[in-house]
Amino acid sequence: MSTKNIKELEGLAAGGDVGAIYELGQRYFYGVGVELDYVKARNYFEIASERGSSGSNYFLGKIYYNGNGVQTNHLKAKEYFEKSAEADNTFSKYYLGKLYYWGDGVEKNNEKAEEYKKLVLGKPIYGNQEAGLEEFYSIYDFEGRTKEYVGELQNKVLSEYKNLFGKELSL
Repeated sequence: MSTKNIKELEGLAAGGDVGAIYELGQRYFYGVGVELDYVKARNYFEIASERGSSGSNYFLGKIYYNGNGVQTNHLKAKEYFEKSAEADNTFSKYYLGKLYYWGDGVEKNNEKAEEYKKLVLGKPIYGNQEAGLEEFYSIYDFEGRTKEYVGELQNKVLSEYKNLFGKELSL
C-alpha cells in the first residue's frame, strides 16, 4: 500500500485512478487507516474490477467465499476467482482448488483440485510440496506462508543493503 492518506486516495479515486480505487478497497478490507468495512471494500473493489483491476477480483472472491459483509456465495466467489486466476493470481488458483476439493458451490472434483494445487506449488514459496489435498486445502496457511516468505525476503534485502552500504534502508 502507498503512503498516501485516505483523503489523497479518495481524491485520486474521484478522478478515476484505478490504483487508488483498488487501494481504498484494500484499506477498508484490512482496516488500515480506516475502520474495517467490508461493504465499502466491496464497493471499491467492484468499481476497480469493472475498470480492469484483476487484484480486485481476488478480493471480491474472498469477500463472497467468506461472507464478509455479504451472504456467503461460493458460486459468485468462483466467478471472481476465475477472473483473477486468468490474470495469473496464485491466491485465486488456491481458492479455486479449495472450492473443488470441498465441493463448495461446485461439484466436488479432486482432479481439478489437484490441477490447481500443482499450479500453486509451481511457485517457489510453498514449503510442503508433499501435502495431500485435504491437508493442503484445510490446514495449509497459504496466505500466511506467502506473507512470511515476503517478510523473509525483505529482511534479507535490508540486511544485505546495510552490509553493502553501511546504512539502513527502509521499505
